[in-house]
Amino acid sequence: MSINDRNLISKDSIYHEKQRKQLCLLHSLNNLFQEEKFNKHDLDKICEELDQSTWLNPHRSWLGLGDYDANVLMAVLDKEGYTCTWFDSRMSASSIDHNNVFGYIFNVPSESFFPFMKKRHWFCVIRTENNYFYNLDSKLSSPSRISNFEQFTDTLLAQGNTLILIKFPNINE
Repeated sequence: MSINDRNLISKDSIYHEKQRKQLCLLHSLNNLFQEEKFNKHDLDKICEELDQSTWLNPHRSWLGLGDYDANVLMAVLDKEGYTCTWFDSRMSASSIDHNNVFGYIFNVPSESFFPFMKKRHWFCVIRTENNYFYNLDSKLSSPSRISNFEQFTDTLLAQGNTLILIKFPNINE
């Protein structure tokens, strides 16, 4: 889906997967592409391509519940022809050239059942052609329009979170 396809999307028609297990990266990818493009099996297969270990694979939870890492994100998007660029958190989000960006993937801390385990959570933000930004976090009950993307992003980055820009295919830096 190109940014031009997104201009007809209303809030009510935005595809939004909700959180299951620890599959936030899967939900982020499907929300990014606005369809059920990937499934758990697809991401598990990528994990095994990255590391032959099927039981204690370092790219996912050893419980088999998901919890995929950034290497899986990058491998999936690379196969689709997209590039991932880690955004320099020292810069303001106002420096982002949105014309080259297909979507925005954030990685933030997440509550864990065990206080000694630090977990991270993936979620995506998309931009429609009319320059509306929507937070498609799978922990939200529905898509949430972001009134000020730069402020939203700068606040998250100031808290030590990560932003990965997903660039359209064939877009060089």
